[in-house]
Amino acid sequence: MGLFDAIFRRNVPPKAKLDPFFALSTAIISFTELGWTPAGKCGLVIKPATSLYFQKAAEELRELLQLTISETKSKLSMQNDEYGYTWLLFADQDWDDLVQLAHLSAETLKENGYDTQLLAAVFPFLQEKLNEQLYLIYYYKRGSFYPFIPTDNNRKQRNHSLEQRVFTMLERELPWEKDTSFWYPLWGCPV
Repeated sequence: MGLFDAIFRRNVPPKAKLDPFFALSTAIISFTELGWTPAGKCGLVIKPATSLYFQKAAEELRELLQLTISETKSKLSMQNDEYGYTWLLFADQDWDDLVQLAHLSAETLKENGYDTQLLAAVFPFLQEKLNEQLYLIYYYKRGSFYPFIPTDNNRKQRNHSLEQRVFTMLERELPWEKDTSFWYPLWGCPV
C-alpha cells in the first residue's frame, strides 16, 4: 500500500500468489498413499470485472486454453454461480494437465493485471473407504491450501475433524493455511 492509499484509506486488494501452486505436482503422491484419489477435474473461480480490458484478457485466456486443451485432450467448460462468480471447469484424468491448466489460467490473468480477480482453485479428491469427498482449495490471495470436506451441502455441515487430520498428515507436503478462519467453505461448488 502506497502513501496515497494510506492517506485516503483506500484498500488495495492483495495480489495473487502463484508460486506455491506447483507444490501440487509432488503432493499428489502423498494424497494417493493416504487413499485420496483425484477426481479427474478441477475448477478455477474468478470474480469477473466489468471493464473492456478484462473482457479482452478473458478472450485471450479462452483462446489460449482452446489451444492447450486441443493438445492435452482435456475438457473445458465455463459456468457462473449464484454469487456471480465465473468458474473455469477442467476435466482430465492426467493430474499434471489439471495443475498446468489451472496455473496457465491464473498466470494469464496475472500477466494482464487481473490477478486480484483470482479467488480460488479447487481440486476434488475421493476417499472410497470413508465415502468422503475432499476439496483441496488453493486460496490465491494468501498463497496457501486448505481442505474442505462437506458432509451435507443442504445443511451446510462439514467434517472439521477429518479436515484437521488431512492438514496434519500432509502438513509438510503443501503450504497450508495455518489460520483455520480462512478455511472458507465453498458450498455447492460446481467441481
